[in-house]
Amino acid sequence: MEKNGKKLGEYLYEHLANNEYLIKLMDDLSLQYALGLFNGTCKLTSKQKNDLLKFADLLGKSISDQENNEQKNTALRIVAMLSKMYPNDPSVRLISNEVLTGFNNFLPRKRQGYSLVPTIDYLWNGALREYQKKKRQIPGQASLSFIGKQDIIFNSLENELNSFSAPTSMGKTFLIEKYIEFKVKNGSIGNFAITVPSRALITEVKSKFIDDLGTSLSENHYRVISHPEEYWLDYEGNFIFVMTPERLSALIYQNPGIRFSHLFIDESQKITETTSRSIFYYEIFDQIKEWNDPPKVTFAAPLVPNPGVFKQLVETGKGDKGLQITESPVTQVKIIFDRYANIILAYDDLSKKAIPIFSFEGSWTTSGIVLSMLNKLEDSKCNLVYYGSKKNAISDAVVVGRQLPELDNKELNELADYISRKIHPNYILVDLIRKGIAFHTGELPINVRIRIEEACREGLLKLVFCTSTLLEGVNLPADNIFVTTLHNGKGKLSRLDFLNLIGRVGRLGHSMIGNVFLITGESEKSHSNREAYLSMLAGKLNKAKLSVTVIKPTQAAAIKQSLEQGNVRLEDLKDHRNYNLIRKLSLLYIKELKNNRSGVVRERLAKSINPDEEKKILQTLQNRYSDMLEDDINFSSDQSEKLREKISQEDVRGYPDIYKDEKLNLSETKAFLLKLSEIFDWKIYESDFIKSKEDKKIQEKIVEDDAKLTLLWISGYSLRKICDFAIKMRNPKSGDTGFLNRVSKYNDEVPNITWDTITINAVMNRLQKLQFVLGKYFLKVTQELTKSGAAPQNDWYKFLEYGTDSDLRIWLQQSGYSRESSEYIEEHKDELVIEEFDGWKVSKLVQYVDDIDVANETKEVMVNVPEIFLS
Repeated sequence: MEKNGKKLGEYLYEHLANNEYLIKLMDDLSLQYALGLFNGTCKLTSKQKNDLLKFADLLGKSISDQENNEQKNTALRIVAMLSKMYPNDPSVRLISNEVLTGFNNFLPRKRQGYSLVPTIDYLWNGALREYQKKKRQIPGQASLSFIGKQDIIFNSLENELNSFSAPTSMGKTFLIEKYIEFKVKNGSIGNFAITVPSRALITEVKSKFIDDLGTSLSENHYRVISHPEEYWLDYEGNFIFVMTPERLSALIYQNPGIRFSHLFIDESQKITETTSRSIFYYEIFDQIKEWNDPPKVTFAAPLVPNPGVFKQLVETGKGDKGLQITESPVTQVKIIFDRYANIILAYDDLSKKAIPIFSFEGSWTTSGIVLSMLNKLEDSKCNLVYYGSKKNAISDAVVVGRQLPELDNKELNELADYISRKIHPNYILVDLIRKGIAFHTGELPINVRIRIEEACREGLLKLVFCTSTLLEGVNLPADNIFVTTLHNGKGKLSRLDFLNLIGRVGRLGHSMIGNVFLITGESEKSHSNREAYLSMLAGKLNKAKLSVTVIKPTQAAAIKQSLEQGNVRLEDLKDHRNYNLIRKLSLLYIKELKNNRSGVVRERLAKSINPDEEKKILQTLQNRYSDMLEDDINFSSDQSEKLREKISQEDVRGYPDIYKDEKLNLSETKAFLLKLSEIFDWKIYESDFIKSKEDKKIQEKIVEDDAKLTLLWISGYSLRKICDFAIKMRNPKSGDTGFLNRVSKYNDEVPNITWDTITINAVMNRLQKLQFVLGKYFLKVTQELTKSGAAPQNDWYKFLEYGTDSDLRIWLQQSGYSRESSEYIEEHKDELVIEEFDGWKVSKLVQYVDDIDVANETKEVMVNVPEIFLS
């Protein structure tokens, strides 16, 4: 029987979810749960509790065929909160089990605390549950079963073109990893590729593949690699590529014969961001369209309401809905600290209302709220605190740390000593770790970030102050998160980013509930006031748009006019806030015209530029640049032309020597960087990097600072030694306090952070920028020198990428060791390395050394690249 096109059951369940009594009960439940967090007492009546359980039982059995089953989500919220409030209540445990079974969640339960009469129905239902559990076993995983809609996602990975979105807690990357693992173990032939948004995630995902596949890698002739330089053509096997979009695009560009059987774009919402990074996703698919045998493609994103939009990268004009799953296997409770109105409120997802809990007197600082709640949440394993800026995260971590004692914990002391060795003893993080708290920011070395994440998962760190690194897919399961702002750097969090952020608590396999504490600003008009948070919580997610939609008719007209004149600089748009992205999109458009490809950029501009005008543009550009239009979207043709001219005129003959008269060659390095700045027009194309709005003297000092840091890095100095150098340089009494910070007075703004810590952060931050910015220019110089027949013997591209000019250390890193571990092995090469006629071999004694990173990395390298070891 149907009503209004819906099955009667669906109709009844929708009305049940909107029942006024249920809404009132949910308000009461949210309030009492929140009160329990603050004072440990809950005052639901027996009738309220029993009625909530009845609603949960009914809603948990919702028969909706839709993936978007909010009724089940409400059922889960009920039993999750009641389970925390009444942990020993048999009736709560009984209904909780029923609801979780309705979610196909067969994870181990705690002792039930109730007994059932073994009737025929009971035995039959138990048998059905066991059957369902076995039926839902993840292929190739004897002890793991799909939870919720995970099986739908897993099965969709077989599609030729697939795009799905799911809650943050659904385990998207986990499912992709298990799918690839299953394929490899079952004899699949062909390369797999997965893009992740950050280098830190590369390390995490790569290690997971190696650990889970183990000897199956070599047995099935597979290798996991994360950098184009690791792609060895003489390896007769298959690859699992784990790379950022930039690296994967470069891999395809540098190796035209490479092919994938399956390509996964994880965290595909990054394609919607209006930064120049999104262009590399377009470039990947523009190149793949040339293949006769294209790969299967899967896009995976959190929460996006229209995931089908990403399919346009593969088939322009395609825009079906895709697979959207909103049924979540975990839930979050939201509590608002309104610092302007001095009131604490509980937010209910069903009524979408904020219910007052109680008022507080005086003004509470953010750090004061965190400290107060930390004492009340003493049983929680890990708590995250989100800040929109690095300096605020570190500053409040220091403020909170002052109120806490050192814990004299062996594991924490070992972690603190590790960070002292890897970064610097004066780094404030070292002291914070000993107190069981940390900060987690983007410029921290990857190995340090991984160790912090492990300590958080193990419950050693009770409090971790974070920045937007949490939005990069970092797996930090936590019980609670404090959100201190709706800002992300200089911008604002989108609603998608906000929901993705708070979805970090209550993680599948960790806990079915997490607490979200939203802390407002102190003023009524704060960008992060109560109304702003309520708008984020109650509003609907906007449909995702590809970043190419930043090109509006006005911008399209400017692109057309500029290109018709043979001008690729787009001066008319240089003041546009998205100039870098628009310029890169125009470069990709030129490449699409040149290769006669139909990509998303060309499709977008087709509304403003007709085929005849396209021909005119292409002809003009080919005439202007003598048929040498640039193929690399990192550069425009005017930049490449100027570089070739300088090479032909022998103005650029190669890279400087690193040393001169046994000292680092600062003068020639500075001159070389200034020359690159002029050739590549950094004042326009890298204006922020070079600070082009400042006067010439400041710009030259910035280049000189960069020359010093670059020389220290490529000559192999450890991060700790580089920090030592910078601390001496920036000595407030006798040094140059502007070193690495020629524009702003960072120390005056952050009184809680020590000067040495500010200096160390400046070093790590600038090193990352040097690798990202200078790296692409060094690569271009190396490529053009090689084409001219003058391939450089001292390739600064490789030196910068690997942080050393040692061939042995570069080879070790290409084999899977970190920069720091390669330094240790080289220092002990007499015992650990043997040089043979065809190259180096590593002794298996390396797995027993006293350096924890070397020993751990060796385990992975021996599995992934076993041939580099002595047999």
